[in-house]
Amino acid sequence: MEMQNDYMNLRVGAGKFFYGHGCIRELATEVKRLGGKPLLLGGPGSVKRILELSGGAFEAEGIHPIVCAHTEACSRRWANAYVSLARQEGCTLILGVGGGKCLDLAKCAATFGGMDLICVPTSVATCVASSSVCIMYHDDGKPDGSVAMNKEVDVVIADTDVIATAPKRTLAAGIFDSIAKLPEVIHNTNVNSYRDCTLEKYICAVNSKAIYNFLMGEGCNVYDNGVASGRLTDVILTNLLHTSVVSGFSCGVNQLALAHGLYDCVRRSFTKEASHMLHGEIVAVGVLMQLHFNQTSERDIKEVRALMVHMQLPTTLAQLGIEPNEENLRVLVEYLISSTGLCLADETRLRQALEQII
Repeated sequence: MEMQNDYMNLRVGAGKFFYGHGCIRELATEVKRLGGKPLLLGGPGSVKRILELSGGAFEAEGIHPIVCAHTEACSRRWANAYVSLARQEGCTLILGVGGGKCLDLAKCAATFGGMDLICVPTSVATCVASSSVCIMYHDDGKPDGSVAMNKEVDVVIADTDVIATAPKRTLAAGIFDSIAKLPEVIHNTNVNSYRDCTLEKYICAVNSKAIYNFLMGEGCNVYDNGVASGRLTDVILTNLLHTSVVSGFSCGVNQLALAHGLYDCVRRSFTKEASHMLHGEIVAVGVLMQLHFNQTSERDIKEVRALMVHMQLPTTLAQLGIEPNEENLRVLVEYLISSTGLCLADETRLRQALEQII
């Protein structure tokens, strides 16, 4: 008789997670610890900024990075190309800097090459810096599944002063990417105690509730005032680490990720129409849809919508660039049913939720 494994393989957190004012000063030391020869991979602006901040320390430590200013897709083809370059140049680690796609590309390259990895996020738009999954795309921008990392990210360095210079748009997007965790986790469960569900689900529910409450309570203040709010570093911890821990525990806990399902469908079927939108901006519209599907109280939905409007986030499909005609709605409904485990009996309720974001 074939034996079944009765265990789980959780990959959550990071080997080291530095955050706060001035922690970028740790970068040269960590690069040196991991062999001292990085392939530095990120967008042109992010690469330039990190070299301005750490170039002197690199020089003092004898660190001479191979610099790659990336402007193309976050694709498996590019990940393999950077692995080849890293090996050719004798690099000992991948140093990813920037936003979500550049960090996912760096993570994928490190995974394909079996190399150590440091991530230096320049915004809080997603939890990509410390997650153990690489979200990949084809060169034309369409989704290409994900790559599971073989280990956690070795080091994350999230400097408040670096992240504070990111556009406010990335902050708003990141806040709602994290807020989405709660309605996705609790859609079908009234969790009041660890006895109400599996422990993994309880961990997800409790932590996603903490994330939701904090960001709904402080999001407006941080969006308006940045560092002066006194809470930006807390948002960095929440968005870049706490949220990825919830994501790590979410596998197999019977969540209903309609908000992120909307994102996936938009990237697959409306690639050009919504190419100008950030990940969290699309997810935010999905949050409104999910709240209506979950039959959340009208008061809570109004509070969420008000925060979105204050942060200048889209609240409708049309604002994402998607015409809400019958054909497009059919594409969305069919994808969400097939990808999230909903049954055909849920179609009417799903369509009613979609009507709230038209």
